[in-house]
Parts: sequence; structure tokens; C-alpha cells
Amino acid sequence: MASAINPTLHDDDSEVSLPDAMTSTITPVASTAPSRPASIPSPSPTPQLNRASTASSTSSLGKKVRPDSLIVKSDGPLILGIALVDFNHSVGPRVEMAHPASLLDDKELCTILPFLALPDGAHQSAEDYAYFHLTLENGPMTSGSHPDTVFGISCNKQIAASDLLEKDADVSRSTVQKAVVVLASKPLFGLIRDRLCVVTNALFNQRDFRDTHILIDFATTLEGSIKTQLTESGLYMGTSLRELIHKFRQRTLVLLKLLMLQRKIMFFGHPVERLCTYQYSLVSLIPNLLLTLEDTASPNLDRRSKDTSKPTELRTSDRNSLMRYLGLPLNVFGKDAFFQPYLPLQQVDMLKTQSWLCGTTNTIVTQQRDSLPDVLINIETNTFEFKDPKIERLVTLTPADRKWMDDIVRDVNDGWNESDPSRPLTMEFKGSDDYLRAKFEDYVCSALASVKYADYLLKTGKTDLSAVGSTGDENCVENFGEAWMAAFRQTNAYAVWNQQTDPSLFDICEPRHPCESKPTVISDIGLRLAEGLHELKVAETVAPAREAISNAISAGSTGLFRAFEGVRTEVAARLAARQQASAYAGSAPSASLDPPRTPEMPSDRSVSPGTASRTSYPPQPATPSEGLHTPPATSTPRRGIRPLSLVPSATTTASAASVASETAATAGAAAKAAISSWGSFLAKKAADYRKGAPGSVPPTPDATATTSIPPTPPPGSIPRTPSGVRSPPLGFKGALWTFGERAEQADKDGK
Repeated sequence: MASAINPTLHDDDSEVSLPDAMTSTITPVASTAPSRPASIPSPSPTPQLNRASTASSTSSLGKKVRPDSLIVKSDGPLILGIALVDFNHSVGPRVEMAHPASLLDDKELCTILPFLALPDGAHQSAEDYAYFHLTLENGPMTSGSHPDTVFGISCNKQIAASDLLEKDADVSRSTVQKAVVVLASKPLFGLIRDRLCVVTNALFNQRDFRDTHILIDFATTLEGSIKTQLTESGLYMGTSLRELIHKFRQRTLVLLKLLMLQRKIMFFGHPVERLCTYQYSLVSLIPNLLLTLEDTASPNLDRRSKDTSKPTELRTSDRNSLMRYLGLPLNVFGKDAFFQPYLPLQQVDMLKTQSWLCGTTNTIVTQQRDSLPDVLINIETNTFEFKDPKIERLVTLTPADRKWMDDIVRDVNDGWNESDPSRPLTMEFKGSDDYLRAKFEDYVCSALASVKYADYLLKTGKTDLSAVGSTGDENCVENFGEAWMAAFRQTNAYAVWNQQTDPSLFDICEPRHPCESKPTVISDIGLRLAEGLHELKVAETVAPAREAISNAISAGSTGLFRAFEGVRTEVAARLAARQQASAYAGSAPSASLDPPRTPEMPSDRSVSPGTASRTSYPPQPATPSEGLHTPPATSTPRRGIRPLSLVPSATTTASAASVASETAATAGAAAKAAISSWGSFLAKKAADYRKGAPGSVPPTPDATATTSIPPTPPPGSIPRTPSGVRSPPLGFKGALWTFGERAEQADKDGK
């Protein structure tokens, strides 16, 4: 069926303009015969192409060869006029100038055009474009009493009032805002936009809006430049299916189903050009619908349903003939329906109708209680808001829909180019707008054929397609959605389409879903989860929280590092002081005066936990109030520690005095501090001994015995106190030790 949906295009009246050098060897070929090489003569003598006609064509080598079936025919003028709209600081927007001047006699034009050309919030951007539709009282293509739709595009800009060479008296604000408008009989927005941009910038660069000759010259030359590009592809300029699918992903098919059901669809957000482009891209998904938008400006227009009849012939070699036989395009903007890419607040009453597709930048329009949209699409937040959950269930994608859309989204994202979203990164046909348009055309045709097939089954009671010779899918109705098909049969578009199509339509187009492989339950669950996670925008939602947590961790780690740096500095200072004291002790061995060890108490013996208090090394100097004969403490004696067999005696004192006198010049103040510290330490130990063994008298050492002085610990070793308790270690453990000491001291101070 692929050949039937995309047939080879031929036309009996086709004529192609070619260069003069090629006209002598090319002859026209009948549409029913296969094409032949240019060098092979035709079997029947036919006149050659007219050399004069080919010579009159301009830029023939640069043009694409297109059949006449793709040429958009227009009976009247394409450009209807140009207008200049000004935002007057006293009275608001108004039409300042129009060409031809007869446009100013139209009340509808002068009333609504200023608000269409200058959208709400236009001052937020330096340059923006708006697409809109309107009707004229005396339409240029009017036949009878039926007005036609006029397609308008505006380019609005603003300039500082101080930059103007000539300033009107009514300019009372700092900026001047104007818009140049082009009115056309066809939606040629893509062809007009770039030209309009150049003229608008030139007008503003003059800095004098009294001179409008550039606009008049533009109006006279625009008609001729556009007619040379009046093709179907020219109508699609200005639309971007790649951006639409990249933005809404699988929900693009949801929008298409809503459009075919003629529901109320409203787009909201800025900028206005993107707002309008999304809507026109959506409309272009229905084949040939852009060619038949003459009834879109008002819900009262419905000429197309009266002028269209059921086709009596079919030429599968002609795409237009095939589309007419399939009933395309659908009349979704017929009776009680309209399409307005930008809807201002002044046209809010138009929303009180059955079906519409519109866009707005004003929140007041979205909050009309008597005309709420069935779905509101916010292009800034990329959210869909359904008014009724039942409508949302009608357009829920089936597993086949999700699988089919997942392949299309992948084709778009694989070649996505941020610098040029309209073209694939690989510059291939796959993933391009033409590729996507063909895909959706296949979907729409297959869906309509499945509707006819379902009607045939209901009418005849048959359960397969073998009776009519088709090879379609028996589950096609389920794959497209039974609820959606039932809702489509209740629309005005279906009523018109059903009258103009053959009941055996599914013989030409197979009733099968375009999804090539049937999705499994597991794969469908995976697709739903993946799409659900994408719609949740986890990365965008978690980004602020992630940044806050990262900042908090960074600030906390900085504070922690500062605390440890302070502790390390303090430990380093203590270590430096200890090394300095050791250096002094090395130069004067007697200055350290370490307590002598007895055989009963080795200095390195272990102390059971909880029985010995932590003692710093070296001992802190005693206060002036403390002496060698401090009264014994009243605490209970500690077990497990043998008393010191060291008491102050005359021999020891004399020996210490003699040694101190010999080294006084080198020890100095360090020796005095050490003697004082050890004196306090010995006094406390003696008091503990007396309390631990009451009534006993320690033995008096022999005066002739030589007192052994323990060596000073080398620098870098772990010092020990006389009781065997280690001094604070260095590094991280030393930091923890210092924290403990500070906490204990704070607890004592608190008590």
C-alpha cells in the first residue's frame, strides 16, 4: 500500500521549464506511460518544448522541478495590502497607515487589526512576529455573501523616543512601538517573514516614521517575488515539525487526536512567534489542511462543506486525486469552529463556540469560566492541563501509538541540532520535516481506513477482511483506540467526511496501524515509565535542590576544615613548644629533673582503664598557692597503682641544687619552670601515697646512694607521664584528644 499512499506524481498538463541547451533532446511524456531517459526519443512524434517559453523563465537551473499538482493555484492577488500599526500613548494601538488606502474604510480592519498586530506583552521582546486571521467586510475573493479569511503577519519592534529624528507631539513615553503588517489571501507566512523583517528594520533605521515610501515599494514588489515560489513546500515554510516533536515528544500525537476530535485547544506563552508556529505545525500534520483554511477566521464560515462533493474517479498516480478520494483534508475548521493563531482579549467572545484552536499571551483569556479550553498547553512550562479527565482518557495513546511515536521521537533526537533545529544534524531525509510529514500522513490515512473498516464490520457483521480482499490488521481498531474512534464518529468533521468518501475506502488504504512491530507488555511499560519520567522533568525539578545541597555541603565542609585547621595549628604549637623544651633539656640534662623510677614501679607499666586520670606531659607549672607539702586529698584511694618510693630528702635536694647551680647559665628559666612543675607533681603523688597507706612510713633512701635520672625522650617519640598514661597523640587522634579535653574543661566550668 506504500505505493498507493505515496504514488509517483504525474499530471497530463505538466510543463517543466528547462535551460535552452536541453530543450532539443527532451520531449514530454504522457502521464500514463513510464518515464524515459531524456536522450531516448518518444515512440510517437510529439512537438518539442517551446524554446521561447523556456527562455522567459528566470533562474531555471536553481529551481526544483515540481509537477503542477504541487503548485498552489490562486485566482486572485496574493498580497492584499500593507499597514503600519502604532501604539499611541494616548489612545492605544491604532492603524497609522495602510496601502491601499481603501483598507482604512473597513471597520473590522481598523477595529481589530491593531490588537492583532501588537500582542499583549510585545514590549517584553525587542522583535517579535504574530500570525492571525481576520475577515473583511468586502473580501477580495468573496463570492456571494460569504466572506473569505485574510491571513496576516506582523513584525513589531520598539525604539527609544530619544533616537527619533522626527518625534510626534503625542509621544509621551520613553519608547515608541510599531508593527508592520502584511495581509495575504494564503497563509504564506514563511515566504513573507524574512522579507518583512528586512523592511521593518529598514523602516526603524530611518528613525523617521513619517516617511513610509519604503512600505509602498515593498507592497508593489512583494507580489511578484512570492508568485515564483507559490508551491506546497512554500506553504510549509514557517512550520517546523522537528521543533514540535522535540518539544512535546509523544504528546504530539495526543494533540493530533484532539484536533481530529474538534476539541477546544489553547496554547499559551511567549514569544508569540513560537506560539503561532507550534499551532501551524500541528495543523500541517493533517494532509493538505494548510491548502484549505478559508473557513478558519470565523465560526460562521462553512463554505468548504458545501462546495466539496464525493469524488467519482481515482488516479493513484496523482497524489491530490488520492487525497480527495480519502476525504482529505478533514473539515476540522468548518461549522462552529475557528482557528486563530493569536487571539487577543478583544476577541474573547469567539470562544463561546463548540470547537477551536487558538493561542494567547493573556492569562485572562485562559480563565474564562464559560469558555474554558478542553486542554491548555503552556509552551513555557511544557505542561498539558485537561479540563475533564474523560477527554484525557479519550486521547490516551495505545501501546501501538507509544511504540510508533517512540521511533519518531528517536529519529528527531538522534539528528537534533541546537544551532539549526529545522534540519537534522546528518542532513539526511530521515528525521527531516518531509519525513515526519509523510509519517503522520500515513497515520491519518490508516486511521481513517480503520474507521471505515470498523463501520463495515458493524454493518455486515463480518469479523475479517478476507471477504473484501484486504490484508489489513484485525486489531486495527484496538491499536488506534476504540474510545477515540467512537468520539470521532460524533464530530461534524466525521459527518462531512463520511458523506464524501466511499464505504470501501479500506480497499485502497489498508486498515492497519503504521507501527511495524507489535509492542510487548514489558516494552510498553518501559516506554510509559520513560515518558513519565521525562514529563516529570526530574533533572529540572531537582536542580535547585541539588544546588542548595551542594552549597550546604560546601559551606559545612569549609567550616569543618577550618575547625580542624585550628586544632592542627594548636597541636603544632604544642609540639613546637615540647621540642623546644626538649632542646633545652638536651643542653642541660639536670634541668628536666624527671622523677626517679623504682624497681617496684616501672614507668612503662600499663594502667587499667578508669583507674588513672589523664595527665598532660609535661606537667603544668604549679600555682604559687601550691607547695610541696599540700594536704592530702579526701578522695578514696585508687587501686592498682603502687605508691611512689620517692620523698624529698636532704641528699636529693643538695644534689639537685648543686646540679642546678652548675647549669644555671645555660638552663635559665626553663630549668626553673621544670623544677616547679615536677615539684607540684611530686607533692600530689606523695599526698596520694599517704592517703593510700595510712600509718606507714616510707623507707628513707640511703644518702650515699646515687639518684638515677631517666633520660629525656627523644624528639618525635610518644612521651609518657610518670603514671604511665600517654600524652595526647598527634594528627587526627590529637584533634579528638583536644576536643575531649575542651569538653571536660567546659563541663567543669559549667559546674
